[in-house]
Amino acid sequence: MNQNVNISCIDIRITIWSRLTKIRQNEARGITISMTLQSKYQKLTGGSARKVMEKEYYKPEEVTKLLGISKATLNRRAENGTIPSELEEGRKRGRKYPKEAIDAHVKLLKRKDYAKLTFGLATNSELWASYQNHFRLYEPEDIVTYDRLLEWREANSDIFMSAREGGKRIAGVTMMPLEEDAIKSIINGEMREQNIQPDAVREWTDKNLTVYIPSISIHHTGDEQKDKERGLFIIRSAIRWAISLDRQYDIKKWYAVAATPEGKKLVEHLGFEKIAGKRDAYLLTDLKKATKPIKAFIERLEEESGPLVPSPKQK
Repeated sequence: MNQNVNISCIDIRITIWSRLTKIRQNEARGITISMTLQSKYQKLTGGSARKVMEKEYYKPEEVTKLLGISKATLNRRAENGTIPSELEEGRKRGRKYPKEAIDAHVKLLKRKDYAKLTFGLATNSELWASYQNHFRLYEPEDIVTYDRLLEWREANSDIFMSAREGGKRIAGVTMMPLEEDAIKSIINGEMREQNIQPDAVREWTDKNLTVYIPSISIHHTGDEQKDKERGLFIIRSAIRWAISLDRQYDIKKWYAVAATPEGKKLVEHLGFEKIAGKRDAYLLTDLKKATKPIKAFIERLEEESGPLVPSPKQK
């Protein structure tokens, strides 16, 4: 009897031990599965929560560049609450700048900057500045001398426009109603812009006009963001000017010669078609039909990668 009891007790202990072993094995297996899933999750989500946080916040040096301020100014404005930031309670370092908030301030800053920019007829002083600036952008054969520019202005006073910031010229564009034979001579390489005679320049009030666009450019600052904003402004302004001219006057054709890669990209975006000739020439025959795609292009200008106006020549 006692022997049977002892055997039963041993069997019970073995059974309990077996069950405990299985539980421990399942727990260990569960931990392994959990760790494997966590590893896979980290790979799928970029490795860690820290990387996710990095995507949601700007570094201080990024904020100073976006807002055009010094680090000291950033710290001061963050502390007084002018610039949104996040700092853990009890800490003095590790301030974070949420991207959503900073992007909103950058957008507002751009609107204020645009309000400072103006567009209107160029003065003689601005015409001289334009002439000087072209040496940084174009090859010598593509540069028109200042005295020739003045002669064109005598023939038509409304062909040169300037963009200004705080009253100072930052960009410009030229659109001139020109005899079509003169334009074709340029396209075929028979003459350069410098050789356009004043008597080939027509008045805007003449009938059956052909318009030639010799240049659109900015004064480069070396600041990539600022130069892009200047480029966007002069392109928008030039397009609106062209649409206004087309509505007021009897314009049949628009011609342009792409002297730079940026110029080629721009005219193609605006719906100009490549035409035969020794120069890289383009033609737009109906601006009214192109108005809708042009307006769509204006709306997405900020998304364009790379400049749309000539960059400085490589030295």
